[in-house]
This record gives sequence, C-alpha cells and structure tokens, in this order.
Amino acid sequence: MSNQYLQINEKIETLIIPDDMNMKRGQSNMISTMQTSWITFLPYNLIKQLLQPSNIYFIIIGILQIIPATSYTGGVPVVYGPLIIVMFISMIKDALEEYQRYLQTITLNRYKSDQEENNRKTKRFINYKFETSQWDELHQGDVICVQENQTIPSDILILSTSLEGGIAYVETKQIDGETNLKQKYSIPELQTSFSLMNCSKYNQQVTFNYEKKNPMLYKITGSYFLSNSQASPIQYGNFIERGCILQNTKWIIGLCIYTGMDCKIMLNCTKQRVKRSRLENDMRLSIITIAFCLFAFCLFASTYEYFWTKKNISYDYLGLKPENMFIDIGLWFSLLSYFIPISLMVNVELVKFGQGKILQADKVIINSKANQSNLIEQLGEIDFVFTDKTGTLTQNKMIFKELDATNKQEALLCLSLCHSVIKSDDKLIGSSPDELAFLDYCKTLGIQYQGIDNQAILTVNNKQFKRHIIFDFSSEKKRMTILVQYQTDYIVYCKGADELILELTNTKDNIQIKEQLRTYAVSGYRTLMLAKKLIDPSIAVDLIAKFKMAEEYNDPKMLDQIQSILEKDLQYLGITAVEDLLADEVALTIQTLRQANIKTWVLTGDKVETSISIGYSCGLIKETDQMQIISDFNRQVIEDVFLQYINDQNNIALVISGVALAHMLEDRQLKQALLKKAMQSRVVIVARVSPKQKQQVVQLIQEAYPHVRTLAIGDGANDVSMITEANVGIGIQGLEGSQAARAADFSIYEFKYLRRLLFYYGVECSRRNALTILYIFYKNQVFISPYFWFGIFNGFSGQYLYDQWMQQLFNTVFASLPQILYALFDEMYPSNDYLQWSKTTHNQLESKPKTYIQYRDNPLFTFKKFWIWVFTGMTQGFIILMFCLALDSQNMVQGKTISLIETGVLVYGCTILLVNLKIFTFTYTNYNITVFVICLSILIYWICLILVQNDEFSDSFDFYRLLKSPQPYLAIILTFNLFLIDLAVERHQEFQTNERTIENSIEMT
Repeated sequence: MSNQYLQINEKIETLIIPDDMNMKRGQSNMISTMQTSWITFLPYNLIKQLLQPSNIYFIIIGILQIIPATSYTGGVPVVYGPLIIVMFISMIKDALEEYQRYLQTITLNRYKSDQEENNRKTKRFINYKFETSQWDELHQGDVICVQENQTIPSDILILSTSLEGGIAYVETKQIDGETNLKQKYSIPELQTSFSLMNCSKYNQQVTFNYEKKNPMLYKITGSYFLSNSQASPIQYGNFIERGCILQNTKWIIGLCIYTGMDCKIMLNCTKQRVKRSRLENDMRLSIITIAFCLFAFCLFASTYEYFWTKKNISYDYLGLKPENMFIDIGLWFSLLSYFIPISLMVNVELVKFGQGKILQADKVIINSKANQSNLIEQLGEIDFVFTDKTGTLTQNKMIFKELDATNKQEALLCLSLCHSVIKSDDKLIGSSPDELAFLDYCKTLGIQYQGIDNQAILTVNNKQFKRHIIFDFSSEKKRMTILVQYQTDYIVYCKGADELILELTNTKDNIQIKEQLRTYAVSGYRTLMLAKKLIDPSIAVDLIAKFKMAEEYNDPKMLDQIQSILEKDLQYLGITAVEDLLADEVALTIQTLRQANIKTWVLTGDKVETSISIGYSCGLIKETDQMQIISDFNRQVIEDVFLQYINDQNNIALVISGVALAHMLEDRQLKQALLKKAMQSRVVIVARVSPKQKQQVVQLIQEAYPHVRTLAIGDGANDVSMITEANVGIGIQGLEGSQAARAADFSIYEFKYLRRLLFYYGVECSRRNALTILYIFYKNQVFISPYFWFGIFNGFSGQYLYDQWMQQLFNTVFASLPQILYALFDEMYPSNDYLQWSKTTHNQLESKPKTYIQYRDNPLFTFKKFWIWVFTGMTQGFIILMFCLALDSQNMVQGKTISLIETGVLVYGCTILLVNLKIFTFTYTNYNITVFVICLSILIYWICLILVQNDEFSDSFDFYRLLKSPQPYLAIILTFNLFLIDLAVERHQEFQTNERTIENSIEMT
C-alpha cells in the first residue's frame, strides 16, 4: 500500500489517510463514563453532604448556637457533634455502595474501569503491517484487524474477511440483546485486494462518504467509490457497531468510521440521572412545610416574649432588659431545632442500605444486587413495567415444534435450501437460530444439509443444487426467496411471514391454513410459511441474467421486479412452528402484575412477528384481544388506527414498529393519539426499536403522567437507556452481558424474581419506610414541643427544659435503634418465627397483588397523615409537660418540692418511654431481640442519670429523692395510658382498612 489509499468525507470534513504515517485524526477511541474515582470520591461526597438541605439547616443552627445572643449552649455548637456523626455515617454508606458497584464489575466479568476498557488491545495497520495497539490509541480512519472471539473496538466498515464471499458473523447482544449471530459482508471490491495477505500491497484510492455521527442503530447511510468507478452504496450489512463480538470468522479487516464517544452505542448511552422515590420527594416537601411551621412558632414565641418583656420590664426584681425580637427568633430557632430531626436523613438512608443488604442476602432471589438502595420502597409504587423480550422474557433458545405440510419432503427440502447458514469445520454457522433449528429437524428426518461452496452450490443428501438468485430476509420484505437449479429443473423456494406468503400463493384452503396459524399463535409459537414453484428454464435464464445486471448496476427497481416475477403464483407447502423458550414463570409473573393493575409493555429490538408470538406465549396477548399493528410509517394507516378508534374500549393489543414510532414522536397530534390509544390498550408491544427509542417511550409516559411510577427491566446494553430513564431500573444478570445489571438500580437473575421484588420487598419497604419517617417526625415533636409549651409559663424567655448534653443523645441513643430494627425486620406475614437476616422461604405477599394495590394506591405517607402524626406528637408532648408540671407542687421527702431540673428529667424520661412504646402500635412482629432493645433504650436513660447526676446536674437535683416520690410513677402510668390510647386507635384504623380491602376485593371479583 503506498501513498494515500483511503479518503473519508464526513459531510463537510475530508480525511485522507496515508499508509506510511500514524497521525491522530478526529475523535479518539477513548471513552469516559465514570463520574468519580477513589481520589475524587471524598471531596465530591463531602460537597454532596454539605449541600443536603437538612445538613444546611443544622449548619445554620450551629452558627446560631455560637452567637452569644442566640445561644442557649454557652456558645458551644453542640449540634455539630451529632451532625458530624450523621454526615460521617452517610459518607460511609455511600462509600460502601460505591465499593459494592466496584466489586460487582469484577463479579460480572466486566472491565473494572474505563481505563481497562481503553487499555484493551487490537491490531492496527501501521507502517505496512498490523501492530498491537490499545483501543484508546485508535482514531477515525484507522484500519484494524479483529480476530475471532474479539470485541469490535469502534464502529467499523468491513473491508475484507477470512470467509469466502466476504461473510462475517458477529454477536450483537450488547446492541440488540440477541445472542444469535448476525451475518455481515465486506465491501465486495475490497474483499480480495484488501485481504490480510494483500493489504500491504494495496495502492488504489477509495473514497467513503457517510453520515455524521448519530444514535440511530440498524442504519448507516453512505457510499464509496474506487478511483475511476461509480459510487456504490454502503449497506448496513457492511457496518459493525462497537461492542459486537466476532464469531466463527478467523479475522476481519475494518475501517474505523466512528470512534470513542462518537460510536453509536455510546451515543445511545444516557448518563445515570439522580433518582428519588415518591416517598423521598414527599419527605423533602414535608421538611419544607414543617420548616415554615417552625418559623411560625419561633415568630410567635419571640413576639410574645417581646411584648411580655415590654409589659413587665418595670418590675425590677425580674431583671428584665429590652429584647431584640429578631435575635429572639434566632434563639427560638436554636431551641426548637429538633422540629426537623437531625437524624432523619441518615436514619432513612441507613435503613434503606440495610434493606438493600437483606435483599442481596436473600436465598430465594439468588444473586440479587441493590445498586441504589435509596429506591427500594419505590418497588412498591410501580404502575408501569417496560420489559425487554430476548433474554428477559425468553431464553433465546429455539425448539422446533411442528411442521404442517401438504408435501413433507418438499417442505423439508425448502427448509434445507432456503436459508443463509454455512458449514465450516463440520459446524453449522448461521445468524438465525430458527434456521439452525430447521436444519437440525431436517437432519433427524434424513434430509441433511452438507454445505455451500464458493460457486453457490448447495449440497443436500449428496445432491447438488446451484443457487442462481437469492433475496435475503429483511424486516421490510419479511421473506426469503431463492432460485435454484437441480439438473435441468429451475425451482423457486420461498419462506416468510405467513400472511404475506399466503397472498403470494394460489391455495384455496385459506380458512384451514388460517385456523392452523391461529392455533400456533395461541400456543405462542413463531411461524413461517413455505412455498415453491417450478419455473420455465428459458424464463429462469433470462431472470438470472437480469439479476446479475441489476446487482452490478445496483438497480433496486429491477431487483424488485425480478423478485415479483419469481414469487408470482407460488405453491403452498406448509407451515413451521418454532418455540422460543420462555424464561421460568414468565406467564405467572405477568399474570400477577396484571392482577396488581400494573401495565406491562414490551420494548424490543426484535421483529414485529416474533414479538407478537412471544406476546401470545407469555400471556400478554389473549385470543380475545383486538390486534392493531402499525409496522411502517403511513400517516393514513396510523390515523385510522389511532384517531378512528380512539374511543374503542375493547381489549386492544397495540403493536408498533420503531419506524412508525419515530415519526409519531415527531408529530404532536400523533404523539397525543399514541398516548391515548396506548393507555386504552390492554398491552403495548413496540418492536424493532433502538435503545434511544426505548428510552423515549419510557420518557413519553413519565412526562405525560408525572404521578405514575415506571419500572424498566432488561438484560443487554441496548436496555441501559430505558433502565436509567425509568423511575426504577432492573437489570437481568443473563447471557446478554452485564451492562444492564451494572447500570440498573437493582439486578436479579431471572424475570420471575420481579414478583418477589415488587410484592414482598416493595410492599414491605414502602410500608416500613413510610411509618419510619412518620415516626421520626412524631417522636421529635413529642421531644421538642414541651419547650414551646413550657414557654407559656416563662414568658417565652427561652428557658431550656432538658440538660443540653443529655438532649443530644435522644436521636442517637435513647430513641434510635428500635426504629431501625423495626424498619429492617418487621413483616406483615413473618417468613420465620425468629429474626432472620438472610431470607430462605417465600412470603405470602408474593401471591397477594391486592395488598400491593392497597399500599400503592393508598400510601401510608401523605401530607394529611404527616400532619396528623406531627399534631399527635405535639399534643402528647403538651399532655406530658402539663402533667409533670402539675406534679411540681406536690410535697416530696422532707417537705422539698420537685425542682425545675427534676421536672425536665421527668418530662424527658416520659418522652423516651412513650416514643419507644409507640413502635408497638404499628409493628406486626415482635421478636425477642426487638422487645429487648426497646426495653434497653428506655432503661439506659435512667442508667445515664445515675452515672452523670453528680457531674452534669446542679446540686438541687437528687435522683434518688425523685425515685422515692410518687411523681415519676404517676407520670409513667399516664404515659402508658397515652400508649394504650394510641394502640387502640391504630388497631381500629387497621380494622377499617382491612374491611375496605375485603369490600374492594369482592367488588373486583
């Protein structure tokens, strides 16, 4: 190869590549997908923690505690102690999750980082030979050699291959989720001259014109021409995307046309967005609303103090001074800072992290992962499920089921000849698993395909058939047609989509054939129809000559005419039925999702016909459903389906192709019609879609219905975009690679585990987390509201009620662990009689979709319920304070009355007792360990009083004197009565809820 041999025009840009230079041109092949590294994690996460609204709030509270005028802590920012602990725990939790994702990349046999991906090796043509280079050293215009079983490093055009005829086979599971091999072709003019042996001697210039980078898969537009020749079109068959794997082909030579982040697969990848559950969003809004409530309380207290001081300032013995009302607001903000619980965020995050770990330890859902444990309760709020087909609903294993034929021998011969399978080293190699299943079936019946040679001679049972014409199967034509010669006979064989082939045949038994097709469809089988005809030799010779001329001049119209002549008046041969094996319990899982009123849509890169077949086999499509199919863009057809039947309320199975979808999303009227029709439909299947289109479908629903919650599930790299777009993304750890599992919020091993994930973990976590958040707000109101009520008796002067250092232990020691144990281990239907970290048995909730509906449609956390819990906490705090103050005047030992410090100790103790007992009102299971921890949390407060009374409290405080008086026991009795009232109210509400659920179930039945 000398001088300049390849010239690439990308619209405006022109790139000339000399063979004797290694210049860096255009986009490099380096990729970068990581957001942080171990070096940047600490500062990144620290900034993230500091920007949390709740943390900002407590930073401000700490500043108020430093300022003397607004401090009740002697200028010491005591709130920073628990704040630092909270932030540290949150950072540790984030670090553990990041480390878990790092470990998962190793477990899933993926490359540990972008760096290792970029450092992979390939062969690049440099200085007249192929030399080893790293992937990130490649640039647009480089020529590379890829060996068998190696991954394609960038988007390439095939220049030559090791197989005769320029054929190559690639596995595209990272692109379309399909494990079957796809057949690709080299540029015909370069197959021989640019082979591995001859490329160093090549000296003819070739110019390539092609479209700019874009995310559209399954398509490449462009042309090429050699010097002094006409331009020829670049076909999609000449193109291979980055990430595909070369199979059953020793080598290929390719030209890099898109590299690095410009590759189609990278353009289809979306950056993982920040996801928050509905519960978390509601909690954040609740924090904002209660902050306004806090401001109102502080404003009232400071205003009241200002006017009270102004009124009573003349009494010298009170020692009153004129107050600044705005400074008093800051003081009361500091005093009532626990209105917003400091431990709220970290408690909730720790609980979710623990729930994620329990999920991962589950022995029923093997190999499950929780990459985003903060979304675990969102599993209980799903309205839509968007699922991939191949590898998710199916195993992608084809089993030949039946052949219904008028002439079985001829049908078997048709199957043995009309295919694209080749034989290499006694191994059948094909891009279609259906065709391989056909040939295996034929072999069992004594019809053995023995291969095809370079002259297109097929051998079957030692008989030779010369293939003169072939029209390959395509998604547009939906059929494959060949013209073969056996001795002096010229025979046309055709196989394809049943309705299309039926129109081409002259059979009169259409009703019987359609009934057989319907039977196969109901069974979920994939069907193909077979046909043949003998053709006059003179006509055949003429068509062969025209075919060669049409191919040489690239005349698609003439090719279409030839195919029409060949397919006219075909003779019906029969129907094949092949089963694409479903994954375990797919039909049961889909049925349970439907019983929970969860809409299930299938988004797949597979053909329309195949998708429909799977829809029948897995129970998505019923025999009684009205099928409405839009496979091509025709505005009139779309309007007929969408606009004419817009109010049709029948059971509709809507099937749309990616081509039609692309046009509908660009047209506002059709887009709205699509939404209305889709929401009316019983099931929606979108076939032959790109990863970007999968994401757009999910996005379409989320934008149109912002209150619904979506879940996307898939197993391939082509599913990553929809997984990251959905409110919850589930990755299947299957045969399609690991990108989906890595990008997903949760990953499971099989589709059937979705049922346990939603109906058990979703329901339980949404229930427990909602009650945990309500409880945390409640207990803080019981704890801090006595400060406000106490202000009534001291002119809202800011007199503190509790010891300031003991106060800091409320949310970390005295009232913390019981709620965490509840959130982790409480179960409505206990799986075991003892507390169990690793679940080993199924739970009743998995078969109770009505319970799922109840908790999704009537969530436990609403703004109404939030304020009920807050008001209850304030009221109970008021009752406890009033009762303890009423006991203040009672005589004690030696005539001494209870002191203010002892009143605060008593109020604090009753608060701790009540908030810990409160947990019993909403728990279903009380294990020995949880009861022990609740009792210990109550007891430890009194132990602390004994330990610190001499150092922490004033001389007027005597703990043992307090114990000898009746006041604490009367206060404890009152607290138990408050608990019993709470328990009775909770059980009554639970009874009413169960009654309504039973009534609704009867109505639905």
